[in-house]
Amino acid sequence: CSTEASSSSPSSPCWRSPSAVAKKKADCKYKFESWGACDGGTGTKVRQGTLKKARYNAQCQETIRVTKPCTPKTKAKAKAKKGKGKD
Repeated sequence: CSTEASSSSPSSPCWRSPSAVAKKKADCKYKFESWGACDGGTGTKVRQGTLKKARYNAQCQETIRVTKPCTPKTKAKAKAKKGKGKD
């Protein structure tokens, strides 16, 4: 692609539709376990994934571990949201 070609024109050989770019698949697909219990010391929970599918030439780890912050269960907020629209 040259810099002269307009990337906004569908007839340009360099043009890609936004939906085609957004639909790019991940190179490595994993099957994940359920989230573990919240670790009070770190404030995070962990789960492990094992490699299910790798795209051609992708360098994927056999197993990966991911963490996320624990979210406190606040039932009071859920109840408050339900009652807001009823007046």
